[in-house]
Amino acid sequence: PSSSVPAVACQDCTCSNEIDPSSGLFKIVCEFQQCNEICDLGYEYVETNSYDCCGKCVQKQCVLNLNGTKQLLNEGETWSPPENMCEHYTCMRNGDTLTALSSQIICPHFQESNCHPDTIQTAANGCCKICVEIDKACKLISTKTLVSRHGCQSEHEVEMPYCEGSCNTFTKYSAAAAALEHSCSCCKETRSSNRTVDLLCLNGGKITHTYMYVEECGCGHTECTTTAGLRARKKRSSMLL
Repeated sequence: PSSSVPAVACQDCTCSNEIDPSSGLFKIVCEFQQCNEICDLGYEYVETNSYDCCGKCVQKQCVLNLNGTKQLLNEGETWSPPENMCEHYTCMRNGDTLTALSSQIICPHFQESNCHPDTIQTAANGCCKICVEIDKACKLISTKTLVSRHGCQSEHEVEMPYCEGSCNTFTKYSAAAAALEHSCSCCKETRSSNRTVDLLCLNGGKITHTYMYVEECGCGHTECTTTAGLRARKKRSSMLL
């Protein structure tokens, strides 16, 4: 009694203390094996095939343990701790094993003294600092060009300054508005004047053309939309005609 008895697969059988009246022998009692379906964090219990009595725990996620806090990552998913956005952890598969591989963003050299005032911000990756550099900031660019209009053209090149450079633009979450706050500015003229130039025509005639002469440039607020950008480009193009 109480001894294990060989039996069919997936059943545990023992010799009991109960006597079978028909045979006078102790009865054999069988019960199906109890499968342990409780798996570790990141693993999932799955059935294998009909020949196996129990399924098994299969890894479905990477388990990242940082400072006592566990973070689950799906295969191919990348995660960064909020306190250090320069550090990335990516869940990668190697055979049947999922492993969280770490990587570090190396930011380019950042020199605050070379930044235009009030343009320092965090890049989209949440790690590196960026700004509008002074040598790339919005400024007046001097150039000369021939002015053409209705088949007539200026005899000499005319000075036609224009605005070019970067301005501060950002998108950030506003707790007060409970929404994303967008702020856009573009490089445009802040002071200009009208000037005239004589254009010579093919028939020997001469016409006077008035154009806008840009005297000063600066960053001006604009709407953060595609149409706003198109209007700004069209306006600059018309100034060059």
